[in-house]
Amino acid sequence: MRQPVILALWLIVGIALLAIFIAIFAVLGTVDNSDLPQVEITDDVALAAADKAAKFSDVSAQARASGQSRPVQITFSDAELTVLIGDWARGSEWWGSIDEVRLVFGHNRMVITGEISVGGLEADFRVDLQLVIEQSERQVSVERMQAGDIHVPGFVSAAMLELAVRTVDAGLPRIPMRIESLMLGDGDLIVSGSVIP
Repeated sequence: MRQPVILALWLIVGIALLAIFIAIFAVLGTVDNSDLPQVEITDDVALAAADKAAKFSDVSAQARASGQSRPVQITFSDAELTVLIGDWARGSEWWGSIDEVRLVFGHNRMVITGEISVGGLEADFRVDLQLVIEQSERQVSVERMQAGDIHVPGFVSAAMLELAVRTVDAGLPRIPMRIESLMLGDGDLIVSGSVIP
């Protein structure tokens, strides 16, 4: 009986030391974003983003009122979507917050950068995704996932992506749109589909 208890204690101590080691490298290191273009956030960009979000809300309200889906196509620049995502992410949660979020779009590619704060510790992060949706078929993969100086191993990032995909497929968060196609170009995202009631 004593050996399993000692083994469990050593395992807990080992996991705690590994977590501290990873946290130190994540917090002290920085992410190199020099290969990315600057995403300029201006008042005009924020107004355009709010206007597009309001128009989508109007179409969504019409679909709910009529009980019928409505076709829709939305185009956002990376700066506009950065404003919308940044406003959502900035809200402090019990576990921490995400600040300085930036999205950069390239050909079938999305890069998300920012700073995550958890328990008083802050670390830069970067996630590079390949993303294509055609005829409602989604193809997504993680090219790079990094926090501070820590590059997340491929099997861990693949598992995290699978968890995120299953969460979205389960309807969390519920998106009031059936996405039929999503195209990423240099600085632009175009989503086509139908708003569902």
